[in-house]
Amino acid sequence: MIAAKWKTAALAVTIAGAGILALALVSGLLYEQTQRARDRARYPQIGRSIDIGGRTLNIDCAGAGQPAVILESGANWALSSAVHDPRTIFSNGGPRPGYSWVAIQRALATVTTVCWYDRAGSGWSDPGPYPRDSASHARDLHSLLRAAPVPGPYVLVGESSAALDARVYANFYPSDVAGLVLVNWADPALFLETNSGKRAKRMPQLIYQSQDAMAQLFNMVGIYRLGPVPPAPAPPKGLTAVEWNTIWFLTHSSKAVSALMQDIASWRLSSAEARAAGNLGGRPLIVLSAENVAAPPEFLAEWTKAQSELARLSVRARQITVGGDSSDLLYDAPDAVVEAVRQVVAEVRVLN
Repeated sequence: MIAAKWKTAALAVTIAGAGILALALVSGLLYEQTQRARDRARYPQIGRSIDIGGRTLNIDCAGAGQPAVILESGANWALSSAVHDPRTIFSNGGPRPGYSWVAIQRALATVTTVCWYDRAGSGWSDPGPYPRDSASHARDLHSLLRAAPVPGPYVLVGESSAALDARVYANFYPSDVAGLVLVNWADPALFLETNSGKRAKRMPQLIYQSQDAMAQLFNMVGIYRLGPVPPAPAPPKGLTAVEWNTIWFLTHSSKAVSALMQDIASWRLSSAEARAAGNLGGRPLIVLSAENVAAPPEFLAEWTKAQSELARLSVRARQITVGGDSSDLLYDAPDAVVEAVRQVVAEVRVLN
């Protein structure tokens, strides 16, 4: 009799718990949909959505001429204090929206066709399935450029972690890529070799796949909205206050945080894919590196060495170091980025 009562009570508690969980999930879904509608009203889409097979990516192009320049945004985690304190990885927000390039796009549109796009989960693009590694981002971009359509060949400009995606793209689709500019290349392997990173490196890949699934679930039910978006600093050079507020919100949005969690889940894959991509032959390549990077000395030494190694990937490669107070070159030194892209475009035209 007592055992039967306990079973009945346990069943009642289980049913009640399941009901509460279901109610919380439904409430979270409704809350998230309401907030997304508000976001769309406050920050209307810039660009156009292109279907790449059941989900869409956002792209915006300006200018005319060949070769087309494709601007790829990444996450700035690897150049922060995250190398010693993983808790600070999120302080810079998630993968940046393609709109972060708008000032650079304006300057280059007088020279050739220039397109920025939002990789899966950032800006106005839909999230993507696991894994969100460089190979997946490269395939996404290839599908996007075909569907848009944007004729090649291309000069790929990848900043921070998106530089890995650019290298993998060049390996997958060599006839599509005429030249590259890699801006403050960031390889997660540099973090994975630190004391904190070694623990992450030893985790089974199944753990990261579960992390990816949880990131998508939390994004669906509004969990990532529980933390406020930090106030935006003054706009960087070349950006209006309206443009900068939009970029800042998209970088720190709940969807961006989810995308960053997905990227982290594929760190090991992306790093291995980029390292296996091989050299770039005779393609023009500029490796643009900041001289003033806030990072521990031992990490900075390895990062500086990695930048120099990149410049040996092509017989037509050179490394340009940007000094002064510039560390985040996309915002601190847009003129240097523009000039590097101009040089590669001009060299491609001569070669062709």
